[in-house]
Formats: sequence, structure tokens, C-alpha cells
Amino acid sequence: MIKWCCESRLNSLAGIKPESPRASRTGSPDCTKLTAPDSNFSPYAVSIGYHVGTGRSPDMLIRKHIEISNPVFRMTFMNSVCYTCLLILIFSGFAEARSVASTLPHGREVNVLSTKIPAEMAELKSSEGISAVDEALLEENLEISETLLHKLEARRLAQLDGKVERHDGERPPSGGKKQAEGNKACTDCPELISIPGYKFAIGKFAVTFEEWDACVADGGCGGYQPADNGWGRGKRPVINVNWNDAQAYIQWLSGKSGKAYRLPSAEEWEIGARAGTTTEYYWGDDVGSNHANCDGCGSEWDNRRTAPVGSFKPNAFGLYDMMGNVWQWTGTCWQGNCAKRMFYGGSWNHRPQDMRATTRNWFDTTKRMRYLGFRLAMTIP
Repeated sequence: MIKWCCESRLNSLAGIKPESPRASRTGSPDCTKLTAPDSNFSPYAVSIGYHVGTGRSPDMLIRKHIEISNPVFRMTFMNSVCYTCLLILIFSGFAEARSVASTLPHGREVNVLSTKIPAEMAELKSSEGISAVDEALLEENLEISETLLHKLEARRLAQLDGKVERHDGERPPSGGKKQAEGNKACTDCPELISIPGYKFAIGKFAVTFEEWDACVADGGCGGYQPADNGWGRGKRPVINVNWNDAQAYIQWLSGKSGKAYRLPSAEEWEIGARAGTTTEYYWGDDVGSNHANCDGCGSEWDNRRTAPVGSFKPNAFGLYDMMGNVWQWTGTCWQGNCAKRMFYGGSWNHRPQDMRATTRNWFDTTKRMRYLGFRLAMTIP
């Protein structure tokens, strides 16, 4: 009865002669008891009522009466179609993104980092003269891919083993034992740690203002004296230095010491940061409290300023501040474009998840930021 009444109403609106009820029925049903007056009648509502009442799809009614002139029916129907198409596009996009992400080699082409600019940023910008455009550049570049990080973790570790040259027959330790330190090449030279099982050493600490100022005092580094933002110099990591500034320091130090210093590659940096671990952070899967300096790390410097280097416990290789405090430049080009270089490690004003070894970003080699520094590396025989 409901079906016949619905079809009768729709046929009437479309100007189509209604069909008679099936032979099993006696007489015509009283449809006035099932629907509202004609002035308020909505074919769409009836078709939905028919669908709910019988469990059958309303496509037949839609196909048969597609030319119905009722504007309410047309608008509601088209909205339904649009919403359905939108949902299909969204789910298709997710599926395609997951498919593309699964084919990315080593995650180097993915800028897996997102950040928030704290509420105090406006005040800091005005007091320190920081360009809003510069902050926006980092904000624009940063994005996170949790699924990608977890799916590629095992593959990433295997690729690192194959890409970085090892000492024959040696494997990296799983952690827990501090490794022997390399000798300092000069009084002002940063101390390096030899990474066991690999043919490179990396800075025990990030380069400090004290070490940078020694370069400037000796006539090197182009005479550039980066601002310390009023936080102090000395043992704090040097900031407001771009990739080219780091190269100027390396050139001065190499000439002074006779050693071939350089920046670590992206792979070397990650190996050094992990120190044989497979957890989110080199101290475990939870950020915990007071393990590093970031926006949410539980330290006295969180989201306020840099901390002096060595303020927290080192990782198993004896490297300090590989996560948090300041981002660190590497020598690796971004997608073959060497005008942009990658950096790692998170900073004092970025989130805990941004410190993970799998998180990286890139900037133009001319970009100087108050949360960006560097540490040194060296190839060893």
C-alpha cells in the first residue's frame, strides 16, 4: 500500500498516469492517510519513506521520475549526489596517499614534521625582530605522517645499514655502553665521538657560541656574530646561523686543525641520534620529563630559550642533545636541490614528536633562525 501510494503521488506530480494496484488488492488505497496535503508534499521525502518502509532502493523512482519539476526534490537530490561524490573523493585520496607513501625510499622525500607557533610568538617577534615570513616558512614546510613513520621504520633501519660505510665485520651496539671519544684536534675544536661500527665521528655537542666566537676572534667565519636573543652565549648552542655560515666555520676549523671537518649526512645524523635504539626517542617511546628541551619536555627551558649544551643525559653513544634544544643542519640536499638542505632534531619551541629521529625538514641554505644550529662530523679511517 505504501509503495502504491508513493508511486501514485510521484506519477501525479510528473503528469504520468498511475498504474492500477495489483490484482490481489481490492480497490484503491486511501493515500490521503499516508501523506501530507499536496501543497506540502515532497517527492524526496516520499521516496525516502518508501525506501525505509520496504527496504528497497529508491533508484527506480528516481530514474522513472527524473524529470520531476519540484525544485525541492531536485535541490535535495543534487545535494545528496554531491555529498556522496565528495566522500568518494576523500576516501580515494586517502587510499592514493597511502599507496604513494608506501613507495617512498627511506622517507627522505617526505617532510614529516609539523609544528605549532606558540601563543607568545607575537611578543617574541616584536622584541627580537623576527620576520613573520620566516616563521611562516617553517610552519608551511612542517607536516606529519604517523602512518608512514611506523610502516617504514623497519625498512629505514635496514637502508641505513646499507648506505653508511661500516668497519668490516662490525655491527652497531644496541646501546647501554658509552663509546670512546675522539681526540680534540685543537683547544677550540669541538669534541667528536667515533660511532662504533661506522667510519665517521660526530660532535659530542652542538657547536656553541663559545666555539663560534673563537672563530670570529681568529678572523674567521666572515666576522659574523650571530645574535643570542638575550639568552646568553658561552656554552649555549650557536643559533641564527644558516647552512653557509656553518660551512664558513668548518672551513676555518679545518684550516686551523688540519682535519677535514664537515656536517653529518642525514643518514649519519639519524644513526648517531638513535644510538642503536628503535624507540621513538633514544630514552624510550614516551617523551617523559626532563630528557630534553622542547615545547612539552618538562624542562626549565621548555618553549622559552635554549639550554646550555650537555644539560641532559646523553644517548648510548655519548652524544648530547641529539633531540631537542636546536635543530641541526646536515649536509644532505633536499630532493637533489642543494640550494635547500635538510635539518633534524627538534628544538626548544617545537613539539616532542618533532624531535624523533625520523622527523626532518629543510630550508634554503641562506636561512637563519633562532632555533637552528649545527654539529660537526668527520670521516675516519
